[in-house]
Amino acid sequence: MGNKVFTVNNSNGQNNQKDDDNIIALPSLAERERARKEKERATIPPIVNLPPLTKCSCGIMLALFVLTGVILPPHMADTVIMNAGFIPANIYGENFTPFSVITPITHMFLHGSWMHVLMNVFMLAAFGSGIERWIGAKKTLMIFIISGLFGVAAHFLLNTQSIFPMIGASGGLSGLFAAAIMMMRKGQREIGGRFGILPFALVWIGLSIGFGMLGGPDGSMIAWAAHVGGFLGGFAALKILKI
Repeated sequence: MGNKVFTVNNSNGQNNQKDDDNIIALPSLAERERARKEKERATIPPIVNLPPLTKCSCGIMLALFVLTGVILPPHMADTVIMNAGFIPANIYGENFTPFSVITPITHMFLHGSWMHVLMNVFMLAAFGSGIERWIGAKKTLMIFIISGLFGVAAHFLLNTQSIFPMIGASGGLSGLFAAAIMMMRKGQREIGGRFGILPFALVWIGLSIGFGMLGGPDGSMIAWAAHVGGFLGGFAALKILKI
């Protein structure tokens, strides 16, 4: 509509229609508002400009750590971790409690130190945001949970008698890393060369086992099996979800 003009030919009284390339259609109010919002988003720091699920998950992890690591007295914080952390020995026999059923999920949102939670929040922001923008929040959450459950299974198989709680999102994050590799592979088929994703998988598994043997900087144990299980679970989740 805005790029047409009409003139009258006085010689024969007929209307002629012609294009006028000099007329530029002005953007609508809605288009101007959308451009303004996009410009504002571009100036927001990346950690704030995360997609909704990733931002919410990071906030929950930080809030729960502040609760258990800062606000609650040590004995109450220990009670939360012992009940919400995943303890292999509580899954069967006389150690089983009704709450044990949900610990394969709840353990992923608890952390033992500032270094632990900040590292996992950083990894979630790095991997989760890209995956969420790629396949959406629902499937990203499903990959995270499925991978976390694979991590729990791997840890349980190697530590069936353990009475120590496992906490942390490492299993789910390892699965998101696997999904990120596949996302990059789909976008650039030559990733990894003729060996494909195998080098990435071997490096991740090797690092997981190596750090697990060395332990954490604060002397804590690292559930390396959960890292490996979660990583493999990420590939399984992609197959299950047909991504």
